[in-house]
Order: sequence, then structure tokens, then C-alpha cells
Amino acid sequence: MSYRHWLTMSACTLLAACGGSSSDPAPTPQPTETGTLSLAVSDAPMSGVTAVGLHLHELVMTDSNGVEHRYSLGDMTMNLLDYPGKLSHTVVDNMTLPVGSYHNVYMTVVQGDGNNGCYVEDGQGRHALQVQDGQLPLMDFSVASGQHYGYTMEVDLYLGLQHDNQYDYSLNHDGMWAVNNMSMGHLLGEMDPQWVAQCEADNAALAPVGSVFTHLAYLYPASVTSMSQMADVSATPAAGSTAPIAVAPLRQDDQGYWYFGMGFLPAGTYRVGYSCLGHLDDPQVDDTTNGSFSMYADAGSVTIDAGTTGGTETVHRCGMGNGGHHGG
Repeated sequence: MSYRHWLTMSACTLLAACGGSSSDPAPTPQPTETGTLSLAVSDAPMSGVTAVGLHLHELVMTDSNGVEHRYSLGDMTMNLLDYPGKLSHTVVDNMTLPVGSYHNVYMTVVQGDGNNGCYVEDGQGRHALQVQDGQLPLMDFSVASGQHYGYTMEVDLYLGLQHDNQYDYSLNHDGMWAVNNMSMGHLLGEMDPQWVAQCEADNAALAPVGSVFTHLAYLYPASVTSMSQMADVSATPAAGSTAPIAVAPLRQDDQGYWYFGMGFLPAGTYRVGYSCLGHLDDPQVDDTTNGSFSMYADAGSVTIDAGTTGGTETVHRCGMGNGGHHGG
């Protein structure tokens, strides 16, 4: 059974006694216990694209009785690149939901055809974007009476966005995760400028056209304890290595200092790696084993603390850092 909550629907059965009536007062209907839900979307941007447009259609979830509920998102559109790091775009704000548990939760999208729906813009123009299964998967959750719940979906474009030789783009689920806003934090990294300069010098023979290197920060689970275990973005990393769980580009502030940001990370301990060879990291290939990509530096362990209400920002110094410059 499916309910579309943007339509007014009811199915009522009226039972009447035959041959008489009762003077007993009709029972007072008990109000349905409810809680509220908010959803937002954020992204980790990538170089080479100037816009990633999402066209959202419905929020879908199934309750514990197996009933599917669909809520219209009003054909909302957004450019993911407008919401990097700890910025996010509100999709649902304080939606009222009946108390209970919900699973198989996702947002549907309007697939791109080049003119309408999801799209990517790059140096070659605007292109259709196809999202895996036509949906953005969210986490299961439960609603208690009178409580509010907030979740954010992070879309890591370096992990999930791919294109072929015809510049047809696809966005897969590998680069997406949802997090409870009460149990997540943000990472702000200060990058050692000597690492940046030395990485470029040591890899001069691998410089791309125009000699503009792609500097990336890679985030790994705590099980990674050395640079030798840090794989590039790949669905099939080499034995003994681990693929990153998040990737973010390094940026320079107005004074030339390098930094990076990663938003909406589940609280916990991670490890950071750095390379200037991001232009050689094809997400469809193990470029560490079969290509020229290599990690340049192990930036050490970092613990993301959510704080008491979620959303605490942790500053991490990579190498000698950059003197406390965080962009701006």
C-alpha cells in the first residue's frame, strides 16, 4: 500500500445499528502522536565542473507496517556546488510524521536528458546527469512523540560523479551518506605549503596540461595507520589498502594559504592523506597499482567531535599547517 501525502485521501467505513439507536456518546478520537523531521543536502565539490544540478521529486519511506509513504518535494532544484563543506540546502523543514520506525528511505530525482532534470555543467557545456536507481538513499530512522530529528545527506562528487568519453555523467551511491545532525561534525584542514610545493616539484614529469596540479585531501577510516594503506578512489583497491571514504579539494585563500573542508562526517576517528596528483585519480581504476597516482603525505589522525548539539568543527593541521589560516 502506498500513500501520497500531497493528495487528500481517505477511506472511511460507517457502521450503523439497525432497528434502534444508542444514547451513548461517541468515543472521542485520540490524536495521533507525531514528531518532526528535517532533511538537508550538502556536497564535497570537485574540480572540472562548474555546476551539478539536482532536481528532486519525492521523499519516500516505508513504515513498520509495510506501508509506503510518498511526500512531494515540489520539484525542488539546486546546484550542489553552492553547498560545500559545512553548508547545506534545506529540503524538508519540520515535516510532521506519525510516531514509528521508517525504513527504505530515499529521495527520488528527475533524471537528466540534457535539457530537463539533473545535469552537470563543465567546460564542454551542459550534460545530462543520471543518478543511480533514480534516487538518493537516506538512513532508516525512528520518530518519537514530540521529538525533532534532523538529517543531512552528503554527496562527495570525487567519489560518486563519473563521466564517459561522450561526457555523459552519472552519480552513483558510493559517494553518498546520510548522517544524524546530532552525531556529526565538520573538518577544516590547514595544509602545509611546503608539502604542496614539494609535491609539485617531485612530480613535475606528471604535471597536467597547463601545469595546474589537482591537490586533494583524502579521508580514511581509523583502521588505516600508514600511507602505504591509503588507496586512491577505486571500487577495487589493492590488497592491504583501503579506499577513501571522503575526498575534498584544497583551496587557496586570498593570501595564498592552502586549506580544505569536509562536512557532515559521523563523529569518530579518521586519518588524512594528501596528494597533488588528483588529476591522475580515475574513480573507475586502481591508479595506485595500474597508473601513476601516488599519495604524497600522511597528515595523521584526526578525531571528529560532534559536540553536545552536533556540528562542531575540528581544525586539523597537516604537516606544519599554515599558521592558522582557514580561508577568507
